[in-house]
Amino acid sequence: MIDAAAKQAFDSAMTLARAGNHTEAVAAFTEAMNREPRWTLARLNRGSAHFLAKNYPAAIADYDAVLAIEPKLVDVYINRSAVKRAAGDNAGADADIAKALELEPNNANVVNTRGADRMRANDMAGAVADFTRVLELSPNHPTARLTRSAARLHLADFAGAIEDCDEVLKADPKSRDGLINRATARIMTQKFSEALADIETLLATDPGSYEVLYLRGVARISLELYAPALADLNEVVKKAPHLAAGWAARGHAKYHLSDPGAPADYREAFKIDGISATRVILRLIRDQSRYRPNEVLAECQKFRAKDRNDAISLARRGITRLFQNRPADANLDFAAFRKLVPADGAILDMLIAAANKAVESQKK
Repeated sequence: MIDAAAKQAFDSAMTLARAGNHTEAVAAFTEAMNREPRWTLARLNRGSAHFLAKNYPAAIADYDAVLAIEPKLVDVYINRSAVKRAAGDNAGADADIAKALELEPNNANVVNTRGADRMRANDMAGAVADFTRVLELSPNHPTARLTRSAARLHLADFAGAIEDCDEVLKADPKSRDGLINRATARIMTQKFSEALADIETLLATDPGSYEVLYLRGVARISLELYAPALADLNEVVKKAPHLAAGWAARGHAKYHLSDPGAPADYREAFKIDGISATRVILRLIRDQSRYRPNEVLAECQKFRAKDRNDAISLARRGITRLFQNRPADANLDFAAFRKLVPADGAILDMLIAAANKAVESQKK
């Protein structure tokens, strides 16, 4: 029989925890435990309150004490793994998840936790395998299908990502992450009009989201709607000046509108994050070169005829020629680029290296 005063303190602690008053909750759980020292449930909840208050050593101590009494409580291993990971002890967190899986290999929540951990570690293939197993064990799991769609995007399994998002959106037509992931996958598979439909649904409820405006800007570039794309991307760089992708995409829109500010945008993108800038520029060039390579080359020639100092067209044409397996012609363009803007040689080097890597991966 639990002491009445201990029960009252426990109930007060739970109310405080639900209200987000974690430090006060810890004190109330401690009062309950002072009266009932072996009350495992109170210690377990105090561990969670310590965790939310970011007192990681105290949280681990409480979970250790619970497991000393009940060594087969799988949920406690999951909780302790989260604390250890937050504290930077990834090896300890992995060991706790391994122990939980040893105890209950078919526990969907444990497998899902490992999948999330694998995603954080950039093991996307392992994450997809785990989320697939979760869905075999629990077809209606609330997060596994959505998270698998994100992992599939990283693996360039765009059809699989769209399939997952379709299922998520059947259950929740306004799922923000489901719509964002599906719009992204649709852009990557050149289903731009369908992507715009998803994006407009998102903007109906969140019109100021720079993330969604960025997606619409990119989709509009791909549909050659450059002026509307520029309007979107102007908002993106205003709201998120730290986002290299926004500057790179805006540079691309400006380039197509013959805006003299395009080079400055590209340079800003590479100044912030060269890897992200390279990825965005290369994708935009590659998408265009896939479905209209001859038109791209003709457009570059037209822009060059209009402005002989247009170095961007030289880089764009050279990269398109790399994708066409014409490296000798590409090198002529790159040499001309370096002559015009020698200070931007490092930017060109990053683009060429990434393009060559993409070409090599296609050959395998």
